[in-house]
Amino acid sequence: MCSTPSMPSVSTQKTETIATPTVADAAVTKSATAIRNKTATNAGRDIRTAARGLSENAQTQKKKLLGE
Repeated sequence: MCSTPSMPSVSTQKTETIATPTVADAAVTKSATAIRNKTATNAGRDIRTAARGLSENAQTQKKKLLGE
């Protein structure tokens, strides 16, 4: 009734090793410096934004009682 499933064949090719970027790599150093500078630039900003753009203070009124 039940049969054992056949195992897929395993490739015998050797896998290539990919060189990982090091900290001394110029591109890594440049991008880290750019991120650090952007973070420092944006640190002093106080802009309130939302998904629909800049948000401003809401125009609200104080509640009134029913007889007023």
